Amino acid sequence: MSDPETVLAAAGAAVGRALAQRRGDRVATPLTESALKTALEAYDFAAPLPLERVVPELIHLLRNFAVRSDHPRYFGLFNPPALLPAIAGDLVAAAINPQLAVWSHAPAAAEIERKLIRLFGSLVWSDVQAAGTFTSGGSEANHTALLAALARCDPSWDRDGVRAHARRPAIYASAESHLAWIKIARMCGLGSDAVRLVPTKDGLQMTGDALARAIAADSSCAPVMVVATAGTTAHGSIDDLAGIARVGRDHGAHVHVDAAWAGGALLHPDYRHLFAGIEDADSVTIDPHKWLAVPMGTGLFLARDWQPLAQAFAVSTGYMPPTSGERHDAYIHSVQWSRRFIGARLFAALATLGLEGYRALIDRAFVLGNQLRARLLADHWHVLNRTDLPLVCFAPVAADDERVRAIEQTVVASGEAWISTVRLRRQLVLRACITSYETEAGDLDALVDVLGQGRRACGTSRS
Repeated sequence: MSDPETVLAAAGAAVGRALAQRRGDRVATPLTESALKTALEAYDFAAPLPLERVVPELIHLLRNFAVRSDHPRYFGLFNPPALLPAIAGDLVAAAINPQLAVWSHAPAAAEIERKLIRLFGSLVWSDVQAAGTFTSGGSEANHTALLAALARCDPSWDRDGVRAHARRPAIYASAESHLAWIKIARMCGLGSDAVRLVPTKDGLQMTGDALARAIAADSSCAPVMVVATAGTTAHGSIDDLAGIARVGRDHGAHVHVDAAWAGGALLHPDYRHLFAGIEDADSVTIDPHKWLAVPMGTGLFLARDWQPLAQAFAVSTGYMPPTSGERHDAYIHSVQWSRRFIGARLFAALATLGLEGYRALIDRAFVLGNQLRARLLADHWHVLNRTDLPLVCFAPVAADDERVRAIEQTVVASGEAWISTVRLRRQLVLRACITSYETEAGDLDALVDVLGQGRRACGTSRS
């Protein structure tokens, strides 16, 4: 086994090279599955290899056989490059490897995470000291929300499960919400039909009125949870948070806000008005590994109080501390039992950048989002979504699906940038989101230029 100095030198040098070369790399490299398999044939694990060889080769594989979501011209799905302080925090957590199942094993790590939960909770509810937990991402956070909702709606749920409910439990969410809800409903034993997708206003936002109509038309089910989305994945819309919360309260349902990617903007006071009504929620999901640029696998579940979490997750066993309830130990308040120190990443980033540094990062994304809209409009693209968030859905005039896909493929094949397509009001459109804190105005120009090449190649009109 290598000595610590060798490990640190090899890892540091390789990571440094990867970061230094990022902008010069292609965003996406054409490859074949056979080429990847051939590259991996060198590893039969029959004999040990020196770390100084393995780490650079691992980085080579990840750089050359992947979409570079850490690239400044990746305009994709909320996977920005990790901030250097967050990477350092993650390395520290990996090196010391604290166990966060119980407070008594890692009190410093547990208190750091509590401090962060209280900070983000205060941005949602100024009048309560928030409960919550770090998670592996938005799906686990939303899964936690549903389990808490089921426990909250019937005190015997923790023993009897779905049999505790006289009517079939249902989750109401926007038709434009993230469909991880389907998987979550299945994992909770409710089945995918328990997810009721509510039609949206103009194909974008779910309103309180639409939610009320959907519940009224569905008398066979009990609404255990209503979900408002604050920043849809496809087009960045924010639902009617206050109206949805009112309807949820009227029906005794748990009110949850999924703000997985956009919720990071709550750190900036100038943008909190976009989330008006979020304070009426019972729980909220935010993914710091999205807008806040910490390593993947960093989710955050926030709740008004601990009781629904204890109801959903608490168990008693002789090999765990008797003070678990008072300490709000993670294993009785979350999906996971043994758990990594996830909060180290966010703690290191916040401590190093400060709130002002993060606010500058967030403000920059809004400015670039507005610049991208203006550049596209000036180049005669139709911008088809309405959001203040830095996510733009657009298309040429009267373009069919085939032409839109052809433009997307031209952009991706060029290696100059990466965008995706999405359906908006049944129309296939192009989608670009500012995901990297390293993106600059020149990167927007490069994107618009290669989009123009794609439009000309498929013979699509500018006007």
